[in-house]
Amino acid sequence: MDVFLAEIGRRVAEKWLSLLTLPGLLLVTAATVGHTLGHRGWADIGELVDTGRRHAADLSRAGALTTVLVAVTMVLLATGAGLAATAGGHAVRRLWLAEGQYPLGGSLIGRRRARWRTAHEAYAARREAADRQDARALGELDRLAALRNRICLAEPSRPTWIGDRLAAMDTRVHSAYALDLGTAWPRLWLTVPEETRAEVRLAATAFDTTARLAGWGLMYVLLGLFWWPAAVGGVAVWLTAWRRGRAAVAVYADLVESVVDLHAHPLAQALGFTDEPGPMTSDLGAVVTSAIRKGA
Repeated sequence: MDVFLAEIGRRVAEKWLSLLTLPGLLLVTAATVGHTLGHRGWADIGELVDTGRRHAADLSRAGALTTVLVAVTMVLLATGAGLAATAGGHAVRRLWLAEGQYPLGGSLIGRRRARWRTAHEAYAARREAADRQDARALGELDRLAALRNRICLAEPSRPTWIGDRLAAMDTRVHSAYALDLGTAWPRLWLTVPEETRAEVRLAATAFDTTARLAGWGLMYVLLGLFWWPAAVGGVAVWLTAWRRGRAAVAVYADLVESVVDLHAHPLAQALGFTDEPGPMTSDLGAVVTSAIRKGA
């Protein structure tokens, strides 16, 4: 048991160090540089070197105890910065997945919905024409479908692409199988193999990591109030996190839909609603949804 607890403690410490303290030390270092140089002398390397030498000399004269206290203070500041960045990441995640309650949210939904409907109408018109033409029209049909799907895979209902990608997952599952994904997911989760769970967890963790990276970007943008190069770096970090977040949520949504495609029928079998093998159907999905909702 002692060995087990020691191993758990080591892993927690390593995770804490990699996720919070090391990035926090980089932020604290950038803040120190920004405080030293300011906006006007933002690239004055000579001033930075001279200031560093003076502080090093002061620490050397102050003794070992002062040096240790300074080091501990730096670690505490770095950890505090890491916690603040994590909180910022949670806020960014909520913003990405918001349903439109914040200011301009409804306007953004309306704009996305109008763009999607225009693209869908163009696709539907071409699809009707393609039924009466040869196969050469199928390439144009695919292009129009891609343009529509680039906006959203279903009619938009969220202000952001990331939020709509998850909302579309629910819509598509219900449209195909009459299955309420939010209610069915905990039951599905218990029926899938551990390898499948690991893949879904990995995708969810990747999305959370991108949100945390966006939180670090916000911290550097705030630091830019005192040293403008930090704001430039913060914007670059935030945009990188945003692009990675889109990719991560797309992978996660695809995996969840794949779990439903492959395991919804075994779930119906496990619940005793069918003994026959075969694909999931909307009739069977409606029965499963009604049963697991329990009248709610």
